[in-house]
Amino acid sequence: MRYRFWVGVGASIILGLIFVAAGVGKLLHQVEAFSIPFYFPDFLTPALAKTVHIWLPRIELIVGLLLIIGIAAKFTSVFSLVLIAGFIASNSWLLSQGLGNEPCGCFGMAERIAQVKLLVIDSLYFDIGMLGLALLILIYYPGKFFTLRPWFLRTRMANDSMGRKVG
Repeated sequence: MRYRFWVGVGASIILGLIFVAAGVGKLLHQVEAFSIPFYFPDFLTPALAKTVHIWLPRIELIVGLLLIIGIAAKFTSVFSLVLIAGFIASNSWLLSQGLGNEPCGCFGMAERIAQVKLLVIDSLYFDIGMLGLALLILIYYPGKFFTLRPWFLRTRMANDSMGRKVG
């Protein structure tokens, strides 16, 4: 079933590209990306908020590159599920506060370059789509959970007439 291979790999590449775009967009102009008012004063201390603001774009970039290349893709998709759950929680909270029509700044400078304005409500739909992609990776991506070999270097294993793996 070759389609399962391409569904898993395709979902991994698409989700990876989304994370890379978000990470690079925030890193291009980090001061601007993080000048957005912090909406969770009760949940995080200022020091922890600053740490999240500094490390989130780097983490997104690393997760994106690992998903595109296919190194430990299933493990990385589980880690991305944690990030996506945080994004969904954040956007849901913003919606509950009546801020659904505010810009989210999720892609930082990339939004300005692409001349797109992503609102909080749009971002929530986008996050749900990302959640679906991460689940597709877990279900269909070839290999084991901690497989380090990239998808494009895998050899196709063939079965001989006795059912043994050859090649």
